[in-house]
Amino acid sequence: MTINFYLETYGCSLNSADSDVIVGTLANMDGTRVQSIDSANLIILNTCGVKEPTEDRIISRLEKLSTENIPVIVAGCLPKISLTRIEKAIPDFAAIIGPQSIESLIDVVPRVLKGEVGIVHLDSNDVSKLNWLEGPPNSVICTIPICEGCLGSCTYCAVRFARGSVRSHSKRDIFDTIEKCVRSGYREIRITSQDLGTYGTDIDSNLVDLVAMIDKIDGQHKFRLGMFNPNLVIDSIGELVRVMKSDHFFKFFHIPLQSGSDTILSSMQRKYTVLEWEQIVNVVRGTFNDSTIATDIIVGFPGETEQDFELTMDLIAKVRPPVVNISKYGDRPGTVASKAENKVDTSAKKNRSRRLTKLVNEILEENNKSWIGWTGEVIITEKGSRGGLMSRNSSYKPIIVNDDFELGDTVSIRIIEAERTHLFGETIS
Repeated sequence: MTINFYLETYGCSLNSADSDVIVGTLANMDGTRVQSIDSANLIILNTCGVKEPTEDRIISRLEKLSTENIPVIVAGCLPKISLTRIEKAIPDFAAIIGPQSIESLIDVVPRVLKGEVGIVHLDSNDVSKLNWLEGPPNSVICTIPICEGCLGSCTYCAVRFARGSVRSHSKRDIFDTIEKCVRSGYREIRITSQDLGTYGTDIDSNLVDLVAMIDKIDGQHKFRLGMFNPNLVIDSIGELVRVMKSDHFFKFFHIPLQSGSDTILSSMQRKYTVLEWEQIVNVVRGTFNDSTIATDIIVGFPGETEQDFELTMDLIAKVRPPVVNISKYGDRPGTVASKAENKVDTSAKKNRSRRLTKLVNEILEENNKSWIGWTGEVIITEKGSRGGLMSRNSSYKPIIVNDDFELGDTVSIRIIEAERTHLFGETIS
């Protein structure tokens, strides 16, 4: 049976890793991924449910695909968050599967290609996704999921309904998967999960031990660690940064804040304080002066006053993280926050988002200009979206070089120019 599948992915790096698992699963069935719907006899949408605008975009896409005479499988988080809306958008769906039931594709795909429709498979299974993960072709970037699920009870989050409780992969399985990727030529290894800090809480292990173990893998690769929540690493951050002194690690730390107001953090049930977040940032910067700190902010959370927002602005202005992902609060189905009566007016949310964005852009421009004159080695990782080649230095700064190199090459450069979104480098001998 010929399987020519077209795959679209929405959402976070964990979803990206799940798509690599989907590709590997179908490749094991002699399936071929094609780059256009016109060449496909099967469409798979790996969906995300973290934000309403993303959900709206996916639903619109499903409505359009419902007019195609090609079976559609809907995968990912959204089926466990907005199943009814999916079924309404594409009534003749071939199958709907959940994020922990990717292996069911082995059974589902042949049935779908024989004409069966309306299959729903949302139950979790215990099979390790790493068995099926296949790194993306024509790339030197590979994403490795180490666990999924979380320990949180954030009042605004619906993803925890989709991903469930913590399920960690064994250190040996992770080590072997990374080693295989390194042997295959991948140079940037992204270590991902919903929250790296939860790793091992279900298998008597922890993130520090895992990071120390994978550091022993020989090769010219570098690891980029994903997000970890402050409350789960505050006691181990010193040990973590000591291990990450190794040249195998980008000095990149994604530490979400969400609000500079302890009152709002409490309403969000975030389980840490502003001071604790700052303490972690200070430990990182005390060890790696040139580290890149990334964080997340939600503006307009229910009950957020102008004073609460000003605390966020003041903290960002003080700490000056060069990467700040800003989201305007939006209700998600089934969450505590969605039922709140003290919602912030839409115009106020937009205004706060604009003000914070302006501040963040100023910080990023200042930070990027401070890198002019830096010299050192970078890894060529991708083709630039507007020409040239994208590279990353040890602090994970995005640097465009215009010489002719291969993906994966290590090059010595000097940074000569800075824009808000990236830097420019020239090669040096």
